[in-house]
Formats: sequence, structure tokens, C-alpha cells
Amino acid sequence: MKKIIIAFIVISLLAMNLNGLLTLNFSHATGEDDSYIPVTREDGTKWRIGYCESEAFITYSGTLVGIVNGLYERGWITDLEGFDEVSNSNDARQIWQWLAARESSPFIEFVDDAFYNLKSGDNSADIIERLDIQHDLDLMIVMGTQAGVDLRSDGHDTSILIFAASNAVRAGIIDSEKDSGLDHVWAHMDSNRFERQLSVFYDIVKFKKLGMVYEDSDIARVYSAVSEVENLAAEKDFEVVRYYVDEPRTPEDYERYYREVQDAYNKLATQVDAMFVTVASLESTKLPALFTSFYENNVAIFSQLGNVEVEYGALMTVSVMDELNVGRFGADTVIKCLKGANPRELPQVFQSAPRIIFNAQVAEKIGFKIPFKLIMVTDKVYHEAPQ
Repeated sequence: MKKIIIAFIVISLLAMNLNGLLTLNFSHATGEDDSYIPVTREDGTKWRIGYCESEAFITYSGTLVGIVNGLYERGWITDLEGFDEVSNSNDARQIWQWLAARESSPFIEFVDDAFYNLKSGDNSADIIERLDIQHDLDLMIVMGTQAGVDLRSDGHDTSILIFAASNAVRAGIIDSEKDSGLDHVWAHMDSNRFERQLSVFYDIVKFKKLGMVYEDSDIARVYSAVSEVENLAAEKDFEVVRYYVDEPRTPEDYERYYREVQDAYNKLATQVDAMFVTVASLESTKLPALFTSFYENNVAIFSQLGNVEVEYGALMTVSVMDELNVGRFGADTVIKCLKGANPRELPQVFQSAPRIIFNAQVAEKIGFKIPFKLIMVTDKVYHEAPQ
């Protein structure tokens, strides 16, 4: 009976499409909407687009690739020969340079000197000054919570489209799901995605103590889904055991960072029966070593980020970051803005169906038996042991 209940819960979450919870973009499938027909600016020149990310992060580059592919499907980009190779780099800067160096579109210019990475030293105040004084960009694609917080400023009026912010409302980027609060600002919203993630994890593992490691800052608490964890803990009556580790600010700081993360993981391994690995500056290849103490103590490891961390050693994830379809949704939003729509007036909510991913070798390592009914609705299973 327990297995049937688990399967029902998971299937229900996967099939969820009521009350606007799952937004489907049917216009891509039909291709019948004339409002997406490509155009240049009135003077015949190309639309100029810039890009800013909080830091280099696989979700940001994946979403950028999704937007590019969406623009290609709509006919706004006409030549992507060779793009698959660069898109597999997971490096947004490399992707942007590739786009900027080619005549990939007769309608859009991906401006070479308009790529910004805040963690690498680019200053958000300088970007805002460019948008306000030079006013040489028609639209900015923005990735991440910190970049969204910085560039949603009312100090300029350039259209700002923000993606991959954990919760744009809670972070103060927009006022609500229905109203960004500023005419030139738009942010993708899927406010319940981490709640869906955590609920599935709890229903499968039924842990009593959940471990977390994250930076003790307002921004980190948002993108680490701390409120969602605390709400579920109150509802399900489990304990949250947490340690704080500051994110690295420079390349030289990574040694300190990994040392403190390893120390926190070693402590948690003897204190909890499940671990929630939050979005952080963790290189996937380092996870097998970092997770050793969890394996030794049979701790179930759940990844907030997604399948790449399951491949490298987490037990499971419920992936709710569908970069391909979010990118399509974003591409349509880009097109509407270039054709004169006010970003504030456009829909911000797009909710992807969750995908369940397991690592069978990790399950065997910690003595966790994946219920057969759950396997039936699992999207992907990794069978190789993380090295």
C-alpha cells in the first residue's frame, strides 16, 4: 500500500496541470501566431541584446541555450550551424562570443561587449549607467537572483528579462507573479518548484532530520529554498540541521570554501538521515569525495540543482529546471518585447513538469531500495558509480 501511495503522489505531481500550475506553450507547436514574425527595428537595423549573469552556472548557460533555440524556432535566428558544440560547453560567455562573432540572425545582434558576469568583477552600477546614458541596448537577458536584484533598477528604462532567480518575488526583484512593479522589468516565475521538489523527496524517504549547508545571507536563503524547507519541516514535523559556509568570492577562496563544506558535511553525516544539497558553488566532480561521509552513514542525498549532481553522487533529484521549455517561453517574451510589448504586461509564470532522477549505484551504496512503483515513473537512472 505504501508503494502505491508513493507512486500516486509522484504521478500526481508529474501530471499536475490544474489551476494554472502547468503553463503549456502551444504556439510553438502550431506555428500559427503571426505576432512572432521576425522584424528589424524601424530603421532597418538589428535589435541589440545584452546579457548579464550573477556568476557562471550551468542553469544560466542552459537557459540561454534554450532562449537561442526558441528564437531559432521562431525564425529570429536563421543560422545555428555548429551551435550544438559550443552549447555543450555550459559556458555562457563562450556561447555569447560565438553568437556575437557570427551573422546568425538578420534581426538580432548579440552585442559582443554587452556580456557581463558579476562574480568575475563586472560592476552592476556600470551596467546601469550604460543602459541609462548610452542607451545602446534594446533588451538585457539577465540570469540569477543577484543579477536580477541589481539590474531591476529604476535608474534606466531598458527592457530587463530575468531568468533562473530562485524566487523573484521573495528576492525583491518583482512585486508579484502578476505585476513586476516596473514597466521595463519582467521575471520568470515558478514559485512552487522547490516545494514540489522537497515534497516528493520527503514522501519517498520520510526523513526525521534533514541537513543543509548554505551561506547565511538574504540572497542565499532565497536561492537555497530555506523558507520552503522550513515550511515543510513545520508541516511534516522533521528537524532541520544546518551549517553556514560563506560562498567563495575569489578563485583563491575556493580552498577555504571546500574545506569548510567538507567539515560541515562530515558533521552532518552523523546527525541527519537525509541531506538537501542546495544550489551553491560546488563543482560536480568534487562531489564524490565530499559525499564520502554520507555514504558511510547511509544518508540519503537530495540535489536541489538537478541531474548533474545525481550523476556525480547524489541519490536523487526532482528536476524542476526545464531550461529548454523555459527558454522557449523566454524567447517568446523576448520577441514580444522587441515588437513593442511592455515587459510588465507580459505573463511571468511558466511551470515545468518535474522529472525524477536516481543514481542506482548510490542507492546500493547507502542501502536505499528504490520502490518498484517509483521506478515506473522515474525519468532517468544513472547506473555508474561516481568516481
